[in-house]
Amino acid sequence: MTLQFESFLRRLEEANTAFVNGDPSLWLALVSRSEQTSIFGGFGGHEVGWSQIGPRYEWASAQFRPSGAKVEFEYLDKHAGSDTAYTVAIERCTVQYVDRPGDHPHVLRTTMVFRKEHGDWAIVHRHGDPLSPKTPPA
Repeated sequence: MTLQFESFLRRLEEANTAFVNGDPSLWLALVSRSEQTSIFGGFGGHEVGWSQIGPRYEWASAQFRPSGAKVEFEYLDKHAGSDTAYTVAIERCTVQYVDRPGDHPHVLRTTMVFRKEHGDWAIVHRHGDPLSPKTPPA
């Protein structure tokens, strides 16, 4: 793992914490502006290309109320090559949503893909969905 990628991950973790407190600005600065960028977001749906992803991230972050939430990351796997990288993680925090009172656990299983662009890492794909208990098929 390169020091540059590890440094990027620290910035991503800080940005994720700001995101779940209603501030998407740090996160948006890390996202590729390419039309070959995608998201399968934690609130469902899918978007492709910066023209869809930018507004989606802004909408998603606006669903959270500033609460002092801090995201904890459990990396199950991570790898950085010369120009692409990925992480597989569980992200845990307790958040406040704008449309519901009280604190709510927010636990996602995430897979992220990164690409070097202009000498730094950028998010090119995020798949985040709620971590749920293992259940047999219905």
